[in-house]
Amino acid sequence: MEISKSLQEELNKHIPKKEQQSFVELAVKKELRKYVAMKTDVVELYVDGGSRGNPGPAGGGFAAYKAGEKVLEGSEYYGEKTNNQAEYLALRTALRETYSQFPDSNIKCFMDSQLVVEQMNGNYKVKSENVRQLFDEVLRITEQFKSFTIEHIERMQNKLADKLANRAMDRGK
Repeated sequence: MEISKSLQEELNKHIPKKEQQSFVELAVKKELRKYVAMKTDVVELYVDGGSRGNPGPAGGGFAAYKAGEKVLEGSEYYGEKTNNQAEYLALRTALRETYSQFPDSNIKCFMDSQLVVEQMNGNYKVKSENVRQLFDEVLRITEQFKSFTIEHIERMQNKLADKLANRAMDRGK
């Protein structure tokens, strides 16, 4: 790979000669991953919501990835809510934020709430009236994307979203 004279001068100032090639290769790979991430239309969303008590102080968190690179994360405090309300509110927050940044995307969503996943997939009925309106709203938001799928994952696979949800609940103390 050929690099400009000014870049070579900068490399010579800061990086030993024997390490320069691997440094440049690593930098190019990193930037290439970012570029590919921005060009792909698949967004993987990891979402978690929870409450301390049921109902209790509630919050949610999410992290969004494109081509393995984190491109977005967020958390929000929801006030006094049930656990199931918090899960749906977190999903709503994640989808809204993702849509604002990546509206022409295919969404692959992952949550550790089996109830929400099964309801969103049409396998369980939404019986709770305090969740029905949120479910309907989330369903409408998912229709704005090119496609939407949601899968259940174990809590251990959802650590960042869980951490962000707990931070949100901590803010509400």
